[in-house]
This record gives sequence, C-alpha cells and structure tokens, in this order.
Amino acid sequence: MAPRRSTRLATSRVVAPKPAPKPLPKKPKKKRSVASKAKTGTKKRRTGLLNAINPTAALGVVDPESNIDGTIQTLDKEPCDVMLVLVDPQKHMDKFFILQLIESIQGSQIVYTRWGRTGTSGQALEQSFDEYDDAVKCFEDKFAEKTGLEWTTRSHPTVGTKYRFIQQNFAEKQGGYTSATWQYWVDDGVDGKAIGWYDYDPAGSIKVEQLFHENSINSRLTNRLIESGIFTYDVDLSAMTQTNIKHSNNTSVEYAAVQKE
Repeated sequence: MAPRRSTRLATSRVVAPKPAPKPLPKKPKKKRSVASKAKTGTKKRRTGLLNAINPTAALGVVDPESNIDGTIQTLDKEPCDVMLVLVDPQKHMDKFFILQLIESIQGSQIVYTRWGRTGTSGQALEQSFDEYDDAVKCFEDKFAEKTGLEWTTRSHPTVGTKYRFIQQNFAEKQGGYTSATWQYWVDDGVDGKAIGWYDYDPAGSIKVEQLFHENSINSRLTNRLIESGIFTYDVDLSAMTQTNIKHSNNTSVEYAAVQKE
C-alpha cells in the first residue's frame, strides 16, 4: 500500500515522510497434504485449469477405444453411456465396466462393452442388432447382470458385491478430461531428474482427471487403484495422496496435491 500524504503545503517545517508500511504477507495457496507410509512417493498437483465446462450438457460419449462411428442412444431420459465400477481397496481390486448403446452411422444398433482393471484398456465386445428393441433388451440385461438393478432403478443403492453405477460429468468427458493437467514432484534424483514439478504423461493425466471428476460427484468413491505398467497406485482422492503398492522401497514419505485456483 502506498504511504498516505497531505496535499497541503507545510508552512513552518518540513516533516520527513513516514516510511511506507511493509506489505502484508500473501496468504499461502490452499494445500492439502498428508504424511503416510508409502512404498514410493511423489507429490502431485493439478494445474492448467481451463474455463469450466457446462456440467449440465449431459450427452453420452462413444468410447474412443471402440472406433465406432455413431451416437449414444437415450433411454428413460438418460444417455446409454454407462460407467460401472467394482472397488475394494482392501483386496487391491478396482475394476471398470463400460456399457453403451450406440446407433452407428449405418443405422445398426450396437451394444458395446469394455471391461478390465482401472488404468488398463481391458477387453471389448460389440454386439450388433438390426432391431432397436432387441438392442435395448440386451443393454438392459447386461446392466441388470452387472449391477443387480433394473435400468429404471439404476439410482438405487448398490446390490451386494455387484458393480456400482456411477454418475459421470459428460461435459468433461466430451472434452476428453483435459480441462486440467496433473504433475508430480521429484526431489530424490530419480532417473537423474532435477528437483521440481514434472507433467504426467498425457494418458496418465487424463486418467487421474477422470477419477478426480468421478470422485467429485459420487460419494464414498474416494480410494481407487490404478494400474500403470508394472506398478499399481493406491490413489486417495479425498486426501489427495497416492501410494505405489508394488514397489519394494519402504521409506516413509509425504505426498501432497496442490490445485491452482
């Protein structure tokens, strides 16, 4: 703040101006961190946030890995673009199951599924139908098989140990989960790297951003296990920490995630 001063001229003596007050210390950016026993550790942060995308644009997105040229059908006012998850951190289990009803540009109806461990491409299956009703029945039967719920009761609580139906941010999904990038902190000289922040590879950043948004709109979906190469990472999206559970290094480290406002 600039020093205040009078606009009137002094008539009897000159008064030395008061020194400028010291600037107030800047408030530190919000940071959440936790110390935890971990196998290998990195700090990570979410940066490069773009303008918010309208989350109400609830349109399904054909799975890019399907290579199907078509559009997602709608059933009971809900896009038939389904993400199911089966997560049990205690058993080191985290699986996904994608289920979609797609109308191809050729006019056929396709029930598309892809499943596997989170972080992997998994396996995929396409079933093509000439009749819409046949495709809908196949779609609903698969949904019931995996969740134990009817399509019309999809918002009900998860049944036993079946897959969980989760809400998706379709606007972010349309953008390819690229509205932010993720970075990790290096301070142990790994791979000869200097101390500092490094970008995740594009695929890794997209995957973490997807899980970040899934966690933000699905309660209790906080701990996820992500396979990446030969390692598996236990990601706590509430505490913003990650632990490599397959690495032999047992050092205790502190993880931190910083989100730029």
